[in-house]
Amino acid sequence: MATKESLTEAIAVAGSPASGGIEKKKFSPLLWIAENGVIVFTIALILFAVIFVNGFASLPNITDVFYRAAPIGIVAVGMTFVVISANYLDLSVVAQVATAAVIMIGISNEYGLLAGFAVATLVAMLYGIVNGVAVGFFKANAVIVTLSTTFIGLGVLRWLSGGSIFFGPEDGPIRAFGQASLGPVPASALLLIVITVILWFVLNRTTFGFAVRAYGSNKEATRLAGVNTTLVVIGAFVITALAAMIGGFALAAFSNTAVSSMSDGYEFRALAAIIIGGTSVFGGKGSVLRTLLGVIFVSVLTNILVLSGIGFGFQQMAIGALIVVAVSVDALARRAAKK
Repeated sequence: MATKESLTEAIAVAGSPASGGIEKKKFSPLLWIAENGVIVFTIALILFAVIFVNGFASLPNITDVFYRAAPIGIVAVGMTFVVISANYLDLSVVAQVATAAVIMIGISNEYGLLAGFAVATLVAMLYGIVNGVAVGFFKANAVIVTLSTTFIGLGVLRWLSGGSIFFGPEDGPIRAFGQASLGPVPASALLLIVITVILWFVLNRTTFGFAVRAYGSNKEATRLAGVNTTLVVIGAFVITALAAMIGGFALAAFSNTAVSSMSDGYEFRALAAIIIGGTSVFGGKGSVLRTLLGVIFVSVLTNILVLSGIGFGFQQMAIGALIVVAVSVDALARRAAKK
């Protein structure tokens, strides 16, 4: 693996005018909004909800927001690595989350929690390696590959589970984790914070993290710097899969149940949080901390819509509109920075 210094040079090459990158010292308001606007918007949205939305600031509602944000947040901070590596997104997280949840409860009921974790980890590694090899080694399109593994994974899961709902015992460890909390903050939200800190360290303080960002900025320059780019892509997909596995555990703990359809829509909710958090869909730029803010923004917005009596269809429309706006701002910021 190349050193951080050579990877930094690769990122610099990617950002130079000759390479068509976006790294310029000239201040761009659009670029600042794309990367940091989530901080201002999230604070503004929370203040708006506290003042104008009846019931938002109640302790039970805030706790519920934490519960619902934790699983999708864990998935999103993991998938940030794939997006930064310029592979757009991992659609198969929807299958990975459901598979992990079913495995956790199904196997834990028979053989214990450690066995459930072990099998879920092996399956997550398989997902990550298959996706990573197809995209990194065979240079297949990430969207097509992960869409295919989604259908395969969900098909296998529904075949093996028969579409049944799995219930954990009321006195079991998964239920205990789901009910544990530190004051109003549930254990799953604390787990999200721990995962975010770990992945922040990996992305910002390790050679692998530098390689992911360098690869997303300029694949050829990164390869010429001596980086095994195939392993970088595989690593990004494996981190995403492991995060999805942990997210599946948190989701199963929330209701103490698991079913193959429980994570429908997770891929796009995670993508919305990532993009709103300022990670560029074009790769090379991003932050798991800002992704966490994006998760908070999406979760608070969804909660506001629910409290306002707005139906699920309109909630989907709102999330879709957010993705369109965030991607458009990112594209405009890149264009402005090139001028």
